[in-house]
Amino acid sequence: MCDWCKEHGDGKKWYLNIKNYSKDVLKDKAAIEAAKAYFMGIESITRKPMGPPPVLNIHDDEKFAEYVELTKEAIKTNSPHRGQIVPLEDVKKIIKLSGPIAKMACVCRRAVRASFDEKTCIALGPLFLEYAKEWPDYTRGGIDYISREETEELMEEFNSKGYVASIWRDFDSPAIVGFCNCEFPTCGAIRARRYYGDWYNFFMRKAEYVAMQNFDRCNGCRVCVSRCQFGAISYSPYLEKAIINMKICAGCGLCRDACPQNAIQLVSRSQIPAVKEMW
Repeated sequence: MCDWCKEHGDGKKWYLNIKNYSKDVLKDKAAIEAAKAYFMGIESITRKPMGPPPVLNIHDDEKFAEYVELTKEAIKTNSPHRGQIVPLEDVKKIIKLSGPIAKMACVCRRAVRASFDEKTCIALGPLFLEYAKEWPDYTRGGIDYISREETEELMEEFNSKGYVASIWRDFDSPAIVGFCNCEFPTCGAIRARRYYGDWYNFFMRKAEYVAMQNFDRCNGCRVCVSRCQFGAISYSPYLEKAIINMKICAGCGLCRDACPQNAIQLVSRSQIPAVKEMW
């Protein structure tokens, strides 16, 4: 488990701890005010075009290293993380713990694609929805409350489309706020993970799992390659097999869920020494 789980999971994954769904979180005025301040300013953020970050134009190694250190220093108070990738089986466990539940349009899609047709952000729990009514209508379509059954069906649909599911916490507490369902390059968090690498884990962490393949079952169909949003899977023309780079794999399970040969499984990250500390 990651350090956040150890601190807020009570022996479980942090997002499966029922305490983090409790109405008690509404008593934390500092956490609520912090979230309000962010979302009240979301309009100014989403009006700005979200192209590639300036750091990609730095070609000098020393300047890049300096930029990384300055950025780490600037955001270290956000540690250990705000969001984490979750496979479909954990998504379903989270839904059983959640209430109320609602869906809304994605702020990243507004900024990058100017699209509001599909509501892929799923709000969970009392903290998010208790004061959501005070936010500006950045969703351009409002908030639609849905049942647990509808939520599970919707998350399965998103999974089949190839959207990466991640679960997010409050800004100043372990309180659960909701799911993100998105893809590269639209999603700001996924885009940053691919641009910056693992040091960006202060904001979005990999799953508690990693993908492992059965080479004997793999027939080289490449379905998994097209499903991976993190560039962790390639195809070997010589071997006629897909190759999973476990050090890049985020453990979302999209490749596993689509593999026609059932050649991929998710295993606990902690069981693989090479990647157990790579969040």
